[in-house]
Amino acid sequence: MTALFLTVALTFSLSVLLTFTSAKQASALCVASGFAGTWRSSDDRLSRIDIWHGEDCRLYARAWSTCEHDATRDCKWAGSKELKATESRNFRFFYYNWSNANEVLQLRLKDKTHLSVWDHTDYHSGKKVSFTVPMVKSR
Repeated sequence: MTALFLTVALTFSLSVLLTFTSAKQASALCVASGFAGTWRSSDDRLSRIDIWHGEDCRLYARAWSTCEHDATRDCKWAGSKELKATESRNFRFFYYNWSNANEVLQLRLKDKTHLSVWDHTDYHSGKKVSFTVPMVKSR
């Protein structure tokens, strides 16, 4: 009985150790992306992008614009979006589907502290608007 108890205890301890080590390694892989963090620009149309790792290690983003009625604040866009991966490690994109338009933001990581974002909006009326915003990582 004692031998069985020791075997179970040793197996459980080893299982906990392996689980902790695997979780730590997985977490390290999540953190390896240079995209994660808060990015800021001086452009009111796209003043900030927050990017973080979800529990599934995928990257998620939320875009912000300068608030229309209070230029001292940023107003978040509806919902968070998953960043879509591409073959290039330095390029990601995400979409917003609005009631009157579809918008795609394409992010190109220049280096650890600089990001370029191309924003393209196709309005249902046929109008198309595109602009590029340089961003700097703030944290």
